[in-house]
Amino acid sequence: MLTEKTNISARVEITLKKIVEDSSFTHKDAYELGAKLIAMDEAENTIMEINNNSTYERIIKQTEHRLIEARKLELERELREL
Repeated sequence: MLTEKTNISARVEITLKKIVEDSSFTHKDAYELGAKLIAMDEAENTIMEINNNSTYERIIKQTEHRLIEARKLELERELREL
């Protein structure tokens, strides 16, 4: 799949960025792993396996919940300061 060359990180979901930040891997590691999967022509199969894995879905939902909760607390703090 060829796409227009843009800033890749701008297209990555914030939840996936947070998962990388919370892991022992760096963003560079994540991009490198993704590039290797694409080069080996395994990216599509890997994505399907991950998306069909209930553990993955649970981790994504938990991470999304933490991000929303953190944002909620930040907004509440800002509101109190007004």
